[in-house]
Amino acid sequence: MLLDNDPLGLYSIDIKYEGSTSATQYCIDDFMRLLYGSRKIVDMTILTCENYHALMLCFENQDYIVFIKSGLTSGYPGTGPKGTSLIIRLAEEAGIIIKEMKAAPSLFKRINSSRATVKDVEFIKKNSKESLDYDRLCLKNVDKKYIQQAKDSFKKDKDIIFVRAEDEKTKDAVEIDRAKALKILQEIHDAVINSKGSSLLSDFGNASSILSLIKSFL
Repeated sequence: MLLDNDPLGLYSIDIKYEGSTSATQYCIDDFMRLLYGSRKIVDMTILTCENYHALMLCFENQDYIVFIKSGLTSGYPGTGPKGTSLIIRLAEEAGIIIKEMKAAPSLFKRINSSRATVKDVEFIKKNSKESLDYDRLCLKNVDKKYIQQAKDSFKKDKDIIFVRAEDEKTKDAVEIDRAKALKILQEIHDAVINSKGSSLLSDFGNASSILSLIKSFL
């Protein structure tokens, strides 16, 4: 019986899956989220089967691998090749090592079905090479303006998701409540000022204290 040096699996490789086989934009969005995330991508392998491409991303912490499914394509003008080109350009700008490997349909299917194994990861690492056919991957279809638009769109969407969906909505709710409170306090203040009797003044204090209370909400 072989000695199991990791009975709890604490040192196993964590394999995740992102992107979509049917939508290039999901592949772009997920890649950009990972690119600007807290974990640094050190190398990216483009896995090619016919004119379809999947990605394997390796990070500084070597126990973490992300596959982006094959919603990326090449060999013709269109959204798929533009997405492939965009991701390659962004990876180049970030200083990520880019590799490529021709993948068998069986390997592609395991990646797209979220069933890749540790042996698959090891096989890809061993057989991938830093050699890209840039023309075939349609890099010429993407210019700097397109890349900047994608970056701006990503940052805008990220703000909507993580800022407006939480902070801004909360802020709006607070402002509505504040306006209602100010209106009530103003009505109290006006009632005190306009009252000829002293009962309201005794109940709510003098006008200056009410004004101070109002200012505390501003």
